[in-house]
Amino acid sequence: MAKQPKSAKKGPSAMTLAMAGTGVIAIVAWLAYNVPWLCLFVVAGFLPTLAAAIVDPTRQKHDAIAVGTMSMGAMLPFLLDGFAMMGRTGGREILGNAFAWLSVYGAAVFAWGLCWLFPIVANIIYENRAQNRLRQLQRRQNSLETEWGERVKELADLPPQ
Repeated sequence: MAKQPKSAKKGPSAMTLAMAGTGVIAIVAWLAYNVPWLCLFVVAGFLPTLAAAIVDPTRQKHDAIAVGTMSMGAMLPFLLDGFAMMGRTGGREILGNAFAWLSVYGAAVFAWGLCWLFPIVANIIYENRAQNRLRQLQRRQNSLETEWGERVKELADLPPQ
């Protein structure tokens, strides 16, 4: 019996994931020690992303990716300001900044709105395309019928052989 070829790897190895996880934990620990207020801001800012990941029934979690991306985009300017201050009080001002919270949660609400609205808009577009295609086919059928007569319509109703 011939040997089966090895299938291509489907993802990173366990060792790679362990090393990446260790690196992420080290970075988070360093940030939590040096700028704890910014870490608190990030954790609280990503709560809508966590909610999106829990609520999203799909395997790909597109809603969570959209909400997380929008939240991160809204947090980034405030995080850069906090890193510029970089002291132990670097993020305290951000925690008390109502505009920062409004930006972060407003971006999350906007992303939720997009996740809710895009399927509806796509459905409307596809429905209109289908209706236009149906009208086009009906016009073509009528033109064939006038050109070839009623016999074409009778032959079209026959089952395929």
